[in-house]
Amino acid sequence: MIKKGNLYRYSETGSNDPLVEVVKTWDKRDIDFENPLSVAIVGMVTFTYLSGPNIGKTRSVLRRTFLAVAQLQNQEEV
Repeated sequence: MIKKGNLYRYSETGSNDPLVEVVKTWDKRDIDFENPLSVAIVGMVTFTYLSGPNIGKTRSVLRRTFLAVAQLQNQEEV
């Protein structure tokens, strides 16, 4: 389970994986404009880069994408 404050290695490029910290998790409404009664709830994760070229930047991605490419880090190892 993704929790606020957890540290992950986010391997989007495959080399030199940056360390990221989860800022928040939230549910985004995805509304079909052709049919306003059709609404999907999409899980999102917002995180901040703690290392790498994007240090200090905040980014939001789909929760399923984050789970596919991020690896939880042990707090003592970092």
